Amino acid sequence: MRPRTGVFICHCGDNIRGAIDIGRLKEAACAEGAERVEDYPYLCSAGGQALIKDAIREHGLERVVVAACSPNIHEHTFRECVKEAGLNPYLLDIANVREQCAWVPSEDPTARAIDQVRSSIYGIRKAIPLDNITITAEKSAIVAGGGIAGMTAALALARQGIHVHLIESSPTIGGNMVRIGKVFSPDRLTEDCAMCSLAPIMSEVARNKRIHIRTLSWISHVKGHVGDLTVTIESGPRYIDPNKCTSCGQCAKACPVNVKDEWNAMLSTRKAVYKPFSQAVPATFTIDDKSCKKCGCCVKACGAGAIDLSAEGTIETLHVGTVIVATGHRELDPTAKYEFGYGKYGGVFTQTELARLLAINGPTSGRLEDPATGRAPRRLVMVQCVGSRDEKPGSIPYCSKICCMVALKHASYIKDHFPETEVYICYTDIRAPGSYENYYREVQKKGVKFIRGRVGEVQKDGALIVKVEDTLGGGPMELEADMVVLSCALEPSAGTLQTAKALGIGLTPELFVKEKHPKLDPVSTTSRGIFVCGTAAGAKDITDSILQARAAASKAAELVSAPVEIEPGYAVIDSEKCTQCGACVKLCPYGAAYTNGRITIDPLSCIGLGGCILRCPEHAISLPSCSDDALLARIDGMLASGPRVIAFLDENIAYVAADNAGVNRVAYPSAIRIIRVPSIMRLEPKHLLYALSRGASGIFLGDGTTNSPEGAVKANVARRVDELKKALAIEGVDPEKIFYYEAYLPHYRGLAARMVQLEEALQKKDAVHLHRAEGLMDEMHETQSS
Repeated sequence: MRPRTGVFICHCGDNIRGAIDIGRLKEAACAEGAERVEDYPYLCSAGGQALIKDAIREHGLERVVVAACSPNIHEHTFRECVKEAGLNPYLLDIANVREQCAWVPSEDPTARAIDQVRSSIYGIRKAIPLDNITITAEKSAIVAGGGIAGMTAALALARQGIHVHLIESSPTIGGNMVRIGKVFSPDRLTEDCAMCSLAPIMSEVARNKRIHIRTLSWISHVKGHVGDLTVTIESGPRYIDPNKCTSCGQCAKACPVNVKDEWNAMLSTRKAVYKPFSQAVPATFTIDDKSCKKCGCCVKACGAGAIDLSAEGTIETLHVGTVIVATGHRELDPTAKYEFGYGKYGGVFTQTELARLLAINGPTSGRLEDPATGRAPRRLVMVQCVGSRDEKPGSIPYCSKICCMVALKHASYIKDHFPETEVYICYTDIRAPGSYENYYREVQKKGVKFIRGRVGEVQKDGALIVKVEDTLGGGPMELEADMVVLSCALEPSAGTLQTAKALGIGLTPELFVKEKHPKLDPVSTTSRGIFVCGTAAGAKDITDSILQARAAASKAAELVSAPVEIEPGYAVIDSEKCTQCGACVKLCPYGAAYTNGRITIDPLSCIGLGGCILRCPEHAISLPSCSDDALLARIDGMLASGPRVIAFLDENIAYVAADNAGVNRVAYPSAIRIIRVPSIMRLEPKHLLYALSRGASGIFLGDGTTNSPEGAVKANVARRVDELKKALAIEGVDPEKIFYYEAYLPHYRGLAARMVQLEEALQKKDAVHLHRAEGLMDEMHETQSS
């Protein structure tokens, strides 16, 4: 029995009524068997909604069609309206008769509106009741990385009552900031002690009872879905028991093994058993597994009995609701940049190494001198953009953002504390945004000399010779220097790459963690429930890292602090049909399909593109919010009054672009009839064949999900279009009847122009076919006459 359907038509003042014949539209709705057809000046008003609710109750309506403005504007308003009247909110459909009918210049916009309303009536009759689901997430989180971004995120979560596991692969938290010595203050135009700012934060993290620090640990595997993640944590051997160690240091004194100290940028040495630095957290000693010879000297020296050289690594499983990736960066190794002489000539350093030389707790106790010779430089030359803003192999094309400011900081500090040293900075462009420009001017006033030009080569002829061309008029120059400092690019840390692989999240071309959308959805990764902050997401300074960490913590807290309500726009699997082949798991770029005993689709991760439906060999996957029955019914509704061009537009980009065309009164062919779909990934050959068999003269596919940050989505969309065309060709249908357009939200004129282009192509084909038919008829007449 056909469900009782009500159709409600909005005048929208004169926006709709001024262009569309309301009486004619009501007659058409009645002709389709609607039990109740009403019109009202503004249906979104309290009076309009009361009209709808009263009609549902009085007439027992089981389906509702609202002919009004775009569903992107008031769909949720009307869903709440029908819900209050006792009707399932997903048994309502919006016929877009304003943006896509009344506002599109046309000789007969009413005809287009009639088709829109009929399509909505047919489609909603095939709809089934759906319900939102509520997911309660595990109120705990993992923060991977214990640098300034990771610590900031961990503290922000802990202050909101969320338990945090802070995972750090090194023996101590603190990250890169512990090595930089000084931070600059652009407002005070000074350089401040980095550790003085960082140590209190490290101590607060250590004291916080909601934060569990796990050093020498890393994420190796994750399964489950957002809100309920099972994360495997591997930890290296912990030879020194932190509960027994008193940090007396006797073990380090007894250790006979000396190795280079990474905390001092390899400019000094440490023992195989060591404490990374005096303010390290945890404050215990640790043993370098790669360097330790297991001689046992440290065991004998330890009066507390804290050392066990037979200890092994551990594997632990944690259940959390969300993960924040804050695994940081590393400085590019310039050894391969042979033209700069790093590793070849003494006196060539990186900015990180210079930071350690200038640090009071560094290898030279803060004296500006070459640790190999003990001599202070009379002239120091800094070389900018080493390995960055460069297309050469081994380089990266992007700007590392902080290198200019780091060079200015060190130059300023040197001029203040070692005024007898000349400082030159050879730069491509000095990038000092915002208030940093004042700091740049202050450094210039101190006598630092700036040369605009790329350094071509560093040679050594007694002293170091820096060859550079001054592009501001000085021409080729050779600067004699005692010390050369390379400002090297920032690149992803090894921990960033390893963590991204373990979590299955996307990476940028530069191998930083990819944000889902840097502008509209920053800090979210390609997997829902997993966030990123700090330099794991790309080069940035400390301030931006802290801001991003707080943003990531805020997003994570939203997820785990309260139940999450999800609309039913996700795919579902029929477990009786599913054979566990895993095709959907491999296909989904969002990781929504996962295996947890059996293949399941995570409703929170699935965005309902529908690409998995065609890929399932057992036809076990469906999209209830856009079912086959409803989609075919909508096609019937659009074609009931004659041949049309069916335009399938994705709901987020192409459909909105079509709305914008109407808003701006941009015309497109009157034969175009738009059907809103989650994505053209939802379409199968049977849908297009059905439309063509029912009289469609052509098919327009408009999709903007190709502009998604996930490259896999773009590749899948392009592949789907090719598959659709090939499938139609096999069935004897001319694939040129299918026209695909990669839609962009602001390029609504381009969308309309492509629709015109399709119509012209179809008309040309019809003319050719007509000409051929006429020729055949003439030949037949001639044959009969003879």
